[in-house]
Amino acid sequence: MRKIDVLTLICFLFFLTGFSESSAQGTIDAEIRPRTELRSGFNQPLSDTLKSSFFTIQRTRINFNYTSGLLNARLTLQDARVFGETDTRQLTTATAGNISIYEAWAEILLVSGTRFKIGRQGIQFEDGRLFSLSPWSNTGNAHDLMQLQYTSKDLGVQLGYALNNQNTLNADTLYYSISKMYKQLAFLHLTKTIVPGLDLSLLGVNEGFQQSRADLNLYHRYTTGGTLQLKNEKQPLGFLLTGYYQFGKSTPNIKLNAWLLALKATYTFTCKINGLAGIDYYSGSKNSLPATKTNTFNKLPYGVNHSFNGYLEYWATLPKGGLVNYLGGVSLKINRKLSSDITYYGFILAKEMNVSVKREQSQIYLSFIGQEKHLLEMEAENNHVPKNIGSEVDFVLNYKLSSVTAVQAAWCCYFANNGTNLLKYKKATVNTRFPQYAYLMLTVRPQFCKTSSPEIN
Repeated sequence: MRKIDVLTLICFLFFLTGFSESSAQGTIDAEIRPRTELRSGFNQPLSDTLKSSFFTIQRTRINFNYTSGLLNARLTLQDARVFGETDTRQLTTATAGNISIYEAWAEILLVSGTRFKIGRQGIQFEDGRLFSLSPWSNTGNAHDLMQLQYTSKDLGVQLGYALNNQNTLNADTLYYSISKMYKQLAFLHLTKTIVPGLDLSLLGVNEGFQQSRADLNLYHRYTTGGTLQLKNEKQPLGFLLTGYYQFGKSTPNIKLNAWLLALKATYTFTCKINGLAGIDYYSGSKNSLPATKTNTFNKLPYGVNHSFNGYLEYWATLPKGGLVNYLGGVSLKINRKLSSDITYYGFILAKEMNVSVKREQSQIYLSFIGQEKHLLEMEAENNHVPKNIGSEVDFVLNYKLSSVTAVQAAWCCYFANNGTNLLKYKKATVNTRFPQYAYLMLTVRPQFCKTSSPEIN
């Protein structure tokens, strides 16, 4: 991403605040979000020979927004860094943590209810399982694409398309090598209000990836399904039912046939106590399945990991045998500023699974002088993974200091077992620390400027 110099920033600021279209409004706001983390077994158990990590990261954004009857636009400049990654005494030579563009799009009104949106933009569908702004991430998720949108009182339609390249070319000869990103993307998203408080959404996604550097033809992964959500403030019960089916290919040579089913229910006991219960089922592959086929659901890398399967993100990448995640929790509103969430996750494999484990095997042989010696050899063998692969508990505390400032703190722990170790370390037994993760995050969102032009008759 290109650096944004101070002159460009000042020019855009002057342009925005001085713009005077009929009924136009411009705002300048920001987000400053430092987060200090303690990791002692994040993503996988930490070997007891290693020390826990302790660091601070920060995301800084400045947003320029323009809205009018015919045109909406946004430019978001972002800096994401780790404290200490650059030499603050020599800013001219620092190469890490440069300011970049997170969003830069324009949205044009075509006819009533229909808009065309183009540029770099974040995409969020429902709870963010497949496409999310990924607010927890220090960089967030954004896409370079175009959308045609239609919105009415109870119907919404989004049709999107993207074609990625790493350079301008006179011939299509360059392999697109950005990790975990598509060469081509198309999606259709529909939302429909069935009755007030009950909404149905449908989503179809077509991702195209190039075969290899030698073969630039595309193979495709298709994901289709949707959600049914009941959310009514007058009713104590709410739920979100999710179902997706995947087909096509997961790699150039592996045929894909997989699915996801999920149910999350909430219940409001009092104005201060809410309950949560749910289950996620990600399909997996049997041990006997041929290597040219897979039934393991592909979690699209454009969704959010932090909101599903626990804050420690042990199963952000699903096991080959799939995953069943059952969860339960409670949300407490202690007062108007302070609230907390406690959530339990239990993890089991959807299908029986084997992993190749390397074991040390001692062999005895005699030297020429008759002395016994021992030789350690590594022998690989298939080990059956227990279906139970551990559980997790997350404690989160939220405190609202003001209308623009909030603090969040959390402590999370994982109860690992032999199944966890086999999947993470390919060993039945391994000496690790008790897995835990804690953070303290401050979020400040000030508004610097707001301008508007009254309608001219």
